[in-house]
Amino acid sequence: MYSIVRLALLFLLIAAPAAAQFREVSGDVKDQQQAVVVGARVVLTSAQTAAKATAARARSTVTDGVGHYRFPPVDAGEYVVEVHAKGFQVASRQIAVDTGDGGIADFVLALAGTAESVTVTATGGVDRGYRVDAVSSLGPLGSAVLLDTPYTVSVLPSELIDNAQVKNFKEASKFLPLVEFQEMQGSEILRPETRGMQGSNMQNTRMDGMGIVVTGANSMETLQQIEVLNGLGGALYGPANPSGMFNFVPKRPTEQPLRDVTVSYDGRSTGTVHADLGGRVGSDRKFGYRANALFGDGETIVNGSNLKRGLFSLAADVRPFAHTTIEGFFSYYNLVQHGFPGWFTYGRANARTTFIEPPENAPDPAHQGYGQSSAGLDLTSRIGEIRVKHDINANWRLSVGVLNQRTDRDISTQVNALTNSIGSYTSSLATGFAPQFGVLSDLVYLNGRFKTGSISHELAVGSSGYAFNSYSDVTNPSAASVLLGTASISEPVIFALPAAGIPAHNNLFLSSVIHQQGVNVADTVTLDPHWSFRLTVGQDWIWTDNYNNTSVRTGGYRTNGVSPLESVMYKPAPNMTVYGTYGSSLQQGDLSPGTAANPGEALAPYRTHQAEVGYKLLLRQISFSTAVFRLDRPFANIDPVDNVFRISGNQINTGVEATLSGRVARRLVLSGGVTVLDTNVTQTGNAVTDNRHFVGIPAFKSSLLTEYQLPVGTATFLSVNWQSVGRRPIDDINSTYTPAYNVVDIGARYARTVMNRVATWRIVVNNVSDVHYWSTLGPGNITGTNVGSYTAHLGSPRTVAASLEVAF
Repeated sequence: MYSIVRLALLFLLIAAPAAAQFREVSGDVKDQQQAVVVGARVVLTSAQTAAKATAARARSTVTDGVGHYRFPPVDAGEYVVEVHAKGFQVASRQIAVDTGDGGIADFVLALAGTAESVTVTATGGVDRGYRVDAVSSLGPLGSAVLLDTPYTVSVLPSELIDNAQVKNFKEASKFLPLVEFQEMQGSEILRPETRGMQGSNMQNTRMDGMGIVVTGANSMETLQQIEVLNGLGGALYGPANPSGMFNFVPKRPTEQPLRDVTVSYDGRSTGTVHADLGGRVGSDRKFGYRANALFGDGETIVNGSNLKRGLFSLAADVRPFAHTTIEGFFSYYNLVQHGFPGWFTYGRANARTTFIEPPENAPDPAHQGYGQSSAGLDLTSRIGEIRVKHDINANWRLSVGVLNQRTDRDISTQVNALTNSIGSYTSSLATGFAPQFGVLSDLVYLNGRFKTGSISHELAVGSSGYAFNSYSDVTNPSAASVLLGTASISEPVIFALPAAGIPAHNNLFLSSVIHQQGVNVADTVTLDPHWSFRLTVGQDWIWTDNYNNTSVRTGGYRTNGVSPLESVMYKPAPNMTVYGTYGSSLQQGDLSPGTAANPGEALAPYRTHQAEVGYKLLLRQISFSTAVFRLDRPFANIDPVDNVFRISGNQINTGVEATLSGRVARRLVLSGGVTVLDTNVTQTGNAVTDNRHFVGIPAFKSSLLTEYQLPVGTATFLSVNWQSVGRRPIDDINSTYTPAYNVVDIGARYARTVMNRVATWRIVVNNVSDVHYWSTLGPGNITGTNVGSYTAHLGSPRTVAASLEVAF
């Protein structure tokens, strides 16, 4: 701990010289009737160099729900402010930023004779308190202003990803307070959750609105932001688990030149270099590009462990016509993780054996022996995407896209099966977990607006779907174990690998294909400035095929169904919305296991119902939202009487959630939220498990990021992120609970101009007090039998990360 304090003091001493005196640029945008213009894109450039404002990470921003925009502070000088909004003429103004509070540029926009081709994107600029007021995609609705969205939606912007030095989704979830996750085969392979519902391999994850696999390698450095829709999303995205929709938005070409290089150091000896380059080329600036390249290697949280990461991504676009944009994106990401701690299993083999509990206090994950230095993960993901966006006229836009992904997963993570409740375990290497996935996703959407008399309509019509291929190994078609030996939590053992080594998975066959395609229609009807309604309906078709290793089809099913979502919205004032939403959504049915009397039978799709009432408020510098909800989802069980696998129970989750983000004082930024949740499992057919709480889900979870700007300059910040997680039941009968835990991270950053370049130093100490906790508890059997193997994963220990970013 002493060395960490010294490192922090050294950082502050380096940051002590007076920073350059930056000033902010801000203003309001209205139309000729003095109504505010929401979602207008505002671009700030230097009048002298035609380059981006030197201290602004983002090149553009959007006006918020009250038509206001604000840029992070810039150097003194002459700047040009441009405003782009669909249906209006481009407006620009040159301002001088030298003294006082900076530059103020207000605009009144004139109507355009033809449509302006503008993509509404949002940046959560640091100066705006990491607020993001719009999302790039919300199913067929396309870009949407959050204030006018009758669902809980949260966004993690790239500025926060950069400042917190986030590298994977597990770390990113700390700054998405309403999001949880279930670890599968380690910290890099997890399924995201909202409202106490677990997601799937790919149904709940999108990139630019198209389906991708999440249980593989996912780089945060290539993303502009992460957008999360809580709860049901079937009417917008198609059948899926009711765990929310997670849309990854990759970085896109920048309007102005971007040359950023970041060098970072974390763990025991992991060094990383990351370059981010962007801009436009050609005399008419028709071609844009954005390239990200990263390489990192070194020892991490455990002595003898290794983390190696390699990334290359390229986004490009071309504007062949005035109202048409063609976008392309490719990424390659490889992650190798050896020597990291594995996970623990506990429970009972059958109703006659003693139930084995995990230790109440988790062991130290930095201790050698819980994972083997020669085993772990080797994950590779390749994604290719192309989209065409065309403005038909001032009111109608067409979007067409296709995405292809291949995910390779070489998994040999250590599994420590507890054999008693004092910490003894048998250790094995788990291999053969679906070594390869393939996804081909598509979307076609038409968005427009029109009037019927005095009533306004915003209509979205489209189709989206995917083909999801799973591959297995011919000689080892399912997960298997390689026995290592026995040990105990108090005295872990570094085992030698078996003489035969870790099984390789080179002979793969296509074991299953899931096809899903749907048609979505959404109409937002505005009656007057106060009242509006939204009706969204999705009609989806699902068909699955299962194959053996000789390519013979062994089963599958064909089905279809409708997923409706209805909302009513009332705006007491332009900057607030009260809404009620009710939805019903499909989820793919399960296949009956081989131990049932009906093996291989495909169940009909499950249907989840959700009711939600919420309130949103957008002030000049603060965003607030809250919602009360109820989710009712069925699940299947093997009936103990006739041994038939059928739908036989419900999981009912009720709760309240709230988020707040923005600048609450001149130097103080807050960003956080809380979820209070009751999970109730009913109709289990077992009196001792009926009406119990779901395994591993806390009744209370919150996180709060506090960032304070020091008075020594405008570019020196201290931050504290506090996560609080309540106790969680370890099994179906709620026999006991893991204790609540609190994790605190502290950070600092300092930016100044050095030789006409903006340099930003960052340091973050995660888990300052080195709390040892179980990060996730996985259910062994959702059916309420209290028989099966539950899983427990270790939380991250104290780590230190430091970086230097230079904008050339």
